[in-house]
Amino acid sequence: MNSFMLPPALARLSAVCDRFVVPCVSFSLEPVQGVIPVGTSNLGGAADLPAGFAWPANKSRPLDYLLQVDLAEASRHDSSGLLPRSGLLSFFYDLQEQPWGYDPKDLEGFCVVHTPPNTSLQHRTGPHPDYALQEFRLSFSAGLTLPVLGSRDYERLETSAALTDNERHAYSVFASQLSKGPNQPQGGSRHRLLGHADNIQGDMQLEAQLVTNGLYCGNPSGYSDPRARSLEPGADEWVLLLQLDSDDGSGLMWGDCGRLYYWIRRPDLAVLRFDRVWMTLQCF
Repeated sequence: MNSFMLPPALARLSAVCDRFVVPCVSFSLEPVQGVIPVGTSNLGGAADLPAGFAWPANKSRPLDYLLQVDLAEASRHDSSGLLPRSGLLSFFYDLQEQPWGYDPKDLEGFCVVHTPPNTSLQHRTGPHPDYALQEFRLSFSAGLTLPVLGSRDYERLETSAALTDNERHAYSVFASQLSKGPNQPQGGSRHRLLGHADNIQGDMQLEAQLVTNGLYCGNPSGYSDPRARSLEPGADEWVLLLQLDSDDGSGLMWGDCGRLYYWIRRPDLAVLRFDRVWMTLQCF
């Protein structure tokens, strides 16, 4: 068993849950006291970037800085071994337009940059002070996740286990509680690296595969395109890189209490090809 105790209503699902559980690195947002050192994991405030860094832009508008992750710190909590062990991972997004990610034209509205270790860094504030996020430190911990309704793996789990209605409800409650992470209060936000995503709407892995191959997924046209069937097997290569939740305490709000999700193909993550990420916004 993977360090969690199933409720009695799900006792017969122990083996199937073991097959589908995926570790993650949860993080919470902590108040900043004083100036935090260069290269520290943070959300908002100033980004730490190399001299001469070319700030990414969505067409003519420079993107906004979201957060940075000190991989040497975060990877200590990554039992999957997927995260790089060093360097700094910086996430950007267009906070003015807030692209949803279902249109190939949205691909310039977000960006992830990996800065190698031992690079000289400088504090740099974003070009749009009115959109700057309040600064917080990130506090990491190891967590576990199970697939939730709307994801490809949930459909596989449900089919494999032949869930009854009572089991389906009990599983949904348990997976939701497990997803909150060990340091999150009841009702707290669900910020994480890796693991299963907390879907609010439909499957994101297939959407990622289709959009990054040029298909529009804001309506059924992309899914019914003749190319979709041949592209679908590649959907399972996409893994969650970052889930950034709405968070009243930090002023984060994505649509109507939604979440930002950054995804990357597993082979691209292994070779640090963060220029190939895809992002989507889902909300209630």
